Amino acid sequence: MDKIRLEQTSLKWSAIGSLFMGILGIVFALFTHSEAILLDGFFSLIGFIMGLLTLKVARLVIQPDDEKFQFGYAHFEPFFNAIRGLVILLVCGFAVTSAVIAILHGGRELNLGHALVYTALAMAGCFLLAIVQRINAKKTESPLLDVDAKNWLIDGTMSGVVAAAFLAAFLLRGSQWAYLLPYVDPGLVVLMVVLLLRIPLRTIRDSVGELLQIAPPPELQAAIRARLDDATKDFPAEKKIVRMTKVGRYFYVLMYLVVSSQHNAQSVDEMDAIRKKAYLEVKDLHPALVMDVLFTQDEIWAK
Repeated sequence: MDKIRLEQTSLKWSAIGSLFMGILGIVFALFTHSEAILLDGFFSLIGFIMGLLTLKVARLVIQPDDEKFQFGYAHFEPFFNAIRGLVILLVCGFAVTSAVIAILHGGRELNLGHALVYTALAMAGCFLLAIVQRINAKKTESPLLDVDAKNWLIDGTMSGVVAAAFLAAFLLRGSQWAYLLPYVDPGLVVLMVVLLLRIPLRTIRDSVGELLQIAPPPELQAAIRARLDDATKDFPAEKKIVRMTKVGRYFYVLMYLVVSSQHNAQSVDEMDAIRKKAYLEVKDLHPALVMDVLFTQDEIWAK
């Protein structure tokens, strides 16, 4: 319960932080005429809206199954993370389009002094929240907080890149390179998107993979199968069939033990003892393990 409470509290503070950073970005964008800062502000506002939805999803995934969702709500987590990645990708697309148009039309003038003040504040705030969310994600084993920490890292990195570029532009004023200043802002937008594009793409890839129930990495599969073989080595199974997948914060393992028709039927107590031994053998490999061990004399049920 402490983990659930910490997750909820972290998500609330993240939403508040996103709202503050979004308003800050839009206000400074009006003073500086910077589309890079405006993009930064929009990212934060998207984070605020997504943060509110994340709170709802975080409450859903810990609910027990019901008549409508008889396998629970775990799939809502990767579904939501995929949507979040797509939204960020869409904003990046609009930003790059606008930046390219600006470059083709001679760039944009901006107020460098106000821009530097904003980027310093934004970078400090974003990196602080990224660190806090990362720590809390490890404490709670929450995929939602893990994605949230990555999003704050995106915002902080964007602010850092913008700050470095604005500082360089500030130092170039009055030099022979001053004619490049109108291109700094749209050029930054393109650079920010190029540098950070892989993060939403990776989030989408991983989330869609979980929705499609793709098997976990081969090395993890091998480790689990080895432990299950060791846990059931004394059981006279003709064949062992193991299937596994990860959906959101839950890791599912299903093992069939196919026994000979000549083998004496096991009692329910004996089968439960085998299940318990198998579960205890692999539970430390994932914090939210859902496992079942089924026994059959006809392999068709395992297929």
